[in-house]
Amino acid sequence: MSDIEKIIEAETEASEENRDAPITEGTKITRPNQGRSTVYSIRLNPEEVTALQSIADAAGVPGSTLARSWIVQRIQEEQTTVSDAEAELRAAQRHLTHLQQHLRRQAS
Repeated sequence: MSDIEKIIEAETEASEENRDAPITEGTKITRPNQGRSTVYSIRLNPEEVTALQSIADAAGVPGSTLARSWIVQRIQEEQTTVSDAEAELRAAQRHLTHLQQHLRRQAS
């Protein structure tokens, strides 16, 4: 377990132990996704849903969060003018990341 994972685990435990504690004065409460207001429905076949959920589980995030992050990343890539070589490099990087995740799942 990495140092970051240990810190997150410790903070999670502390939060759960004090879940009914009052919010202290000066604490800023935010809703980071408040600006998101449009919902898209997409159709995936059962195999695609299973694959998406498997990748999301391995990453430790909900499937919808993973799908949204992929969409946002692709939008950013499309809006950025890049050379063909850079586009191919990014695609190769995505492929290598996918292979790395696949190998981690097989190792565990």
